[in-house]
Amino acid sequence: MLAGPYEAFPVDPRLPEPYFAINQGVTAHHGMVDIARVREGDVVFVSGAAGGVGSLAGQVAKALGASRVIGSAGSAAKCIYLTEVLGYDAAINYRDGRVLADLREAAPEGVDVVFDTVGGEQFEAAVQAAAPGARLALCGALSGQLDDGPGAHPRLDVMTAIAKDLVILPFTTMHTPEQLQAWNSAYGSWLAEGALIYPHTLVSGGLQAAPVVLDELLAGTHRGNVLVQVAT
Repeated sequence: MLAGPYEAFPVDPRLPEPYFAINQGVTAHHGMVDIARVREGDVVFVSGAAGGVGSLAGQVAKALGASRVIGSAGSAAKCIYLTEVLGYDAAINYRDGRVLADLREAAPEGVDVVFDTVGGEQFEAAVQAAAPGARLALCGALSGQLDDGPGAHPRLDVMTAIAKDLVILPFTTMHTPEQLQAWNSAYGSWLAEGALIYPHTLVSGGLQAAPVVLDELLAGTHRGNVLVQVAT
């Protein structure tokens, strides 16, 4: 795994397969540990929770001691996947059109940490459902990134943010050697302990299938980290 022009790290021997090293866990780990600073007892909301980053972010929060982790996804099947496979405590289907009501029902005392990959309505709802002093780690705006639509420019209720003393933390992940090593160390340990699974979709068909798989990924067809198998 490349970390820079002159640095590489061996694949952790604790990984069941070498391809387990191909993941977006660095962003999930950096966002939860260094940016949101999840601590024991936190109630955490992850938007886009069935995607490559979100499917790991919720598990990282659990491993760090979060008392309750809530995720959003775009279908009933994905919501079941979150709760029954990835260990989320509750899941919200944002296509039902009641994100704020569902979030308040899932976290009646408020959300302590928001890990937002989506932006748009889900970010706006998270601000309203946030507990006083909540930390909002913003790593994406998928609802508007592809077409620069309104999802990329959510409205911030400034008065609510001030009244609740919210901490809004946009961030990017540079994949520095320190970030890579921190994730790989935690990842290997959590996998070995059974505290985390590697959420992924492995698609056959070789490189010629990659364009179709990319379109499917952008359409939300797949779950977790999507890999195209180029050879057997």
